[in-house]
This record gives sequence, structure tokens and C-alpha cells, in this order.
Amino acid sequence: MKTQSYVKLISSVDTHKNSVLEMNILPGENTPWHYHTLFSETFEVLKGTLEVGRGKDIHHLKQGDIATIEPNEKHYFHNTSNEECIVTTTLNPGNKNFENALFILKGLAKDGLASDAGTPKSFSDLALFVYLNNSKMVGIQRIAAPLFKIVAKAAIKRGRLDELIERYCK
Repeated sequence: MKTQSYVKLISSVDTHKNSVLEMNILPGENTPWHYHTLFSETFEVLKGTLEVGRGKDIHHLKQGDIATIEPNEKHYFHNTSNEECIVTTTLNPGNKNFENALFILKGLAKDGLASDAGTPKSFSDLALFVYLNNSKMVGIQRIAAPLFKIVAKAAIKRGRLDELIERYCK
């Protein structure tokens, strides 16, 4: 039986300084290299292992390990194991859009609307996710950033973001 994606809000920026979320990262799930400008991001592995690229280093985190990514620091994560990895992610300062982005991403995955790597299958939904979580692309991917911005703004205008928030964030 395939493990389901999940995310659980531990502490929201609505009531606290930081956003703290617990989520699972399924085998093969990953992000490309990226960075955030608005917050630091701290991963703490509760179960399993997680590969985290940070700057020029690659770390293999196991239960109890913590890695903090500072604003503007390029990074990625990848579950290279055959087991789910469970982490808490803390954003300092908290960010409501990031909280919503994770609920939308995991909701799309549960509904079969994301790839095995965790990427939304709809380009419009992917653009919204990148927009919401303040992901800035690096390397050759930066070429696509203006297109992502245009597609995200169009999706917001036609109500897609409201639909996703209503479905996955309430």
C-alpha cells in the first residue's frame, strides 16, 4: 500500500512568530535547487533520512538532525531512500503563503494531481506553488521565472488560487 502525503500545521504565523509544519517526504520526492528571500527554513528529521543540498555542500540528515537554510541560500531536498521521511519545517519569520503552499502541494498529491516527485502536474498549479512559497529558481531554471510569474498571476485572476485554498487549506 502506498503511503499518503500529509502536512500538519504545528504553529501558524496567524498566532506565532514562526510557521512550524510537520510533513512527510515520500521516497523520490524532491525539490530543485532554489532559495527563499523572505525567511530562513529549518528542517528537523523526525523519522527516516533526507538529502539536503545547501550552498556547495550535500548533507545526509537522519533522525534528530537539523539543517537551517538562511534567506537567499540556495538549497534542495530529496528523499533518496525507500522509506518515507518525516520532518518539521520551521520558517523564521513565519509565512502564511508558504503554509498554504504546503497544504496545496500535499492535497494535490493526495488527489493524484502531482507526480511521484511531488511536482504538481498542472503547470498553472506549479506556478502558483512556486509563487506562494517564495521559491526563487537558480541556474538555467531562472529563465522560466518570468513565465511562472505570468502564469501564477493569471491563475490568481481567474480564481484558481481561491479554489485551491478553499479545497486544501480550510
